Amino acid sequence: MKRTKFFKTLTIIGLIILGVFSLSSHAFGWGAATHAYIDSHLGEKDSLNAIYGGMVPDMFQYVFDNHCLSVELNERTHHSFMPVWDEASVSPAVPPKALAYGFVSHNDTWGADSTAHHAGITFGQSEGYIIAKAYELKTILEQVPEYQALQIPDSISLEISHELVEDGVDILVRRLDPTIGRKLMISAMGRSQALPTLLSEAYIADLSSCAGISYPEASRLISFTEAEFRKNVVAYGALLTQSETTAVRLLSQQVGEIAAGFLAANGIELPPNTELSLLIEFAITTSMEICADDFDVEIQATITLVRDNLNSHGVSY
Repeated sequence: MKRTKFFKTLTIIGLIILGVFSLSSHAFGWGAATHAYIDSHLGEKDSLNAIYGGMVPDMFQYVFDNHCLSVELNERTHHSFMPVWDEASVSPAVPPKALAYGFVSHNDTWGADSTAHHAGITFGQSEGYIIAKAYELKTILEQVPEYQALQIPDSISLEISHELVEDGVDILVRRLDPTIGRKLMISAMGRSQALPTLLSEAYIADLSSCAGISYPEASRLISFTEAEFRKNVVAYGALLTQSETTAVRLLSQQVGEIAAGFLAANGIELPPNTELSLLIEFAITTSMEICADDFDVEIQATITLVRDNLNSHGVSY
């Protein structure tokens, strides 16, 4: 996976975003709203639990002070994901299976994230749709004098572009489904209580071994992390219920508040009183423009791919 993370902070409104989502250590694939849209179109029962389950694999990426969560467990949720399905499949109830179905759909091996990161279907076939678009955005930004003045290293510039493209696509998804923000909120608030148990049963041994903690301690840490993630999804859903213009502006303002700290952490000191929100708004808007003509066909192709792969791996209910 890509390294050094940045602006998934952009995706969550309010103070939670500032304290939880800056400086991730791994790249995201599709944004939360895009995963929600994909899972709402996979055609299974209980789509709200499937929607929330489809966002959950990213939950450990946000715990930056805990290597075992942000790196080790994050790797497991994206590449060793079937234990969650195995735990859920023995239940006679639909909600646990819907959660696990969404969870597996997200994966970065043959699931939704694989088309964002590794092999786009309609664009970016050799590197992934999001990665290919990030290169386009990076080229545009590097022609802007205000961006040039920041003197951002090439690798960091690509990471920034990557994140902004993901967020631009998330906002574009609202054009396909204006209710997507509400779906995020409802899916998170109403998710089945079976989820913490599913996650704990699947990953408790990995966390206990990595962190050197007892099974009960590992279980509590997994449950706490999911509870915080759940709050963030509700907040992000609230942001996406706003108009497109308002959502972009709020996103840009939030990013402007944290961008200086992110850049400083990477050895880039900005001049005093540097204002970044307008530049960030330009970048998000530009990312939407370069994705507007083909994001839909790539997402629809991803839905078909994921549905076929789920069926071929025996993940259905």
